[in-house]
Amino acid sequence: MATMLKKPVRRESSGLIREAGKVRPIIVSIEPPFLLGFRAKGCRKTYSLTAECCYMLAVKADMLDKRKQKAKDKKKKQKRGKPSRLNY
Repeated sequence: MATMLKKPVRRESSGLIREAGKVRPIIVSIEPPFLLGFRAKGCRKTYSLTAECCYMLAVKADMLDKRKQKAKDKKKKQKRGKPSRLNY
């Protein structure tokens, strides 16, 4: 069971981003009441999203990935079903 968030928590992720001419790790912050912040390490500008927005983006990305995988599998299955033409 998770506890309620009462104070901000910041962590350095292993993800990298190119910012201000350098490749920097991404700092992720969780701030009360329900904000997620992202910034490049060493930079001051933080970009924030609500938890609901992040959740919906993750769901949409998952749906899109599944849809692409399904189309790829369908295309592969159609290719296997077609007889190859041999030129004699």
